[in-house]
Amino acid sequence: MTEQEFLQKKGIKELRNGLTVKEIGQKFPWIFRAKIKDAILGKNRRNNLVWYWGVWENGYWENGIFSDGIWKNGVWRGGLWNNENGYWQNGYWYDGIWKDGRWENGIWYNGTWKDGTWVNGVWKNGKWVNGIWWDGTWENGKWCNGEWDNGTWKNGIWKKGEWWTGTWENGKWENGTWEKGIWKNGKWEKGKWKNGTWEKGIWKNGKWVNGIWWDGTWKNGIWWDGTWENGIWKKGKIYYKDKWIKSTISPKELF
Repeated sequence: MTEQEFLQKKGIKELRNGLTVKEIGQKFPWIFRAKIKDAILGKNRRNNLVWYWGVWENGYWENGIFSDGIWKNGVWRGGLWNNENGYWQNGYWYDGIWKDGRWENGIWYNGTWKDGTWVNGVWKNGKWVNGIWWDGTWENGKWCNGEWDNGTWKNGIWKKGEWWTGTWENGKWENGTWEKGIWKNGKWEKGKWKNGTWEKGIWKNGKWVNGIWWDGTWKNGIWWDGTWENGIWKKGKIYYKDKWIKSTISPKELF
């Protein structure tokens, strides 16, 4: 069997930048064990593996740079995802840096998400720097910025960003804009609440525009409009009879 026939059998279309079959076998043997198609591989100046293009159908990715192509399934253990034009269909991500691209589904265990679009899946832990979250389940971790369209937030720290809708079960909200959705429990530091349902939790400060407050503790902030059903109101400003007044009683008691 010639070297080219061997590469074709392994799903490799082309080798670049001086990368050889022997080097793959010595440094990146997991490539030969994976199920791949039309792969174009090379290495950078630091001798890290670079995936330029191809289809990753299944297997274990150990390390390196994934620049372009399609990820169908498998396990990601570490490395840099720099795939702005391609997308991830399904699989398990254990650690590494996601720079950009489209995530369709799968389980994210840990790592850093810098930018891109998350369509669905389960986020276990890690750091989200920026991007768009369409749907799925967030279990824990730190959200730095971005746009949340829908899904379930179970726990973690929200630094800032835009929340459009979904269910917040627990965690710490530090700042940002809440458009609508259901807040079940947790701690709200500050930010702007436009609409939605608050079931329970601690509100430290911020601006409430509209929505239903069922229960919880309000420490301070601005109440524009909405329905207050029950809870503890410490102090704040309430828009009452076309003016702002400082109040130590709840909107329900005032109105």
